[in-house]
Amino acid sequence: MMMGPKELSNKGKEYGRLMEQYNEMAKNAALSVNNANRPSNELDLHGLHVKEALAVTRTRLDKFVRNREQSLIIIVGKGNRSTDGIAKIKPEVTKMMREYRVKATPNKPNEGCIYVEPITDGSSEPDFSWFDSFFVPLLGRLFQYLRSSRH
Repeated sequence: MMMGPKELSNKGKEYGRLMEQYNEMAKNAALSVNNANRPSNELDLHGLHVKEALAVTRTRLDKFVRNREQSLIIIVGKGNRSTDGIAKIKPEVTKMMREYRVKATPNKPNEGCIYVEPITDGSSEPDFSWFDSFFVPLLGRLFQYLRSSRH
């Protein structure tokens, strides 16, 4: 018996869900194996597709910033196993660093890595030192005016 268009569509959707489920399992297995014996400040992205690597990196960078960590080494690889030997994960992860306002040094400690550290020149946090010097005198004059206008 032949399947109709609706049955074929449903079967395709089912296979799509299975594919996503198996891809997620493969991603988790690769992360688990690659990072099992690594220090907590290292993240090895070998074996991941670019989209997966970016999602994992985003989660890890959120933690890095939230916990005010001092360093993180993201292992992106050199691209040797990529098509034409051109790295695909490294440039995309490097671009992502701009969003996090961290200092990212490619090829440190070696060619397949990105070394991440907080920006230490104070530019990572907004400078509101001007606020007090501008508004405190202004508020003082305002209160003085309001007190004098009541009389």
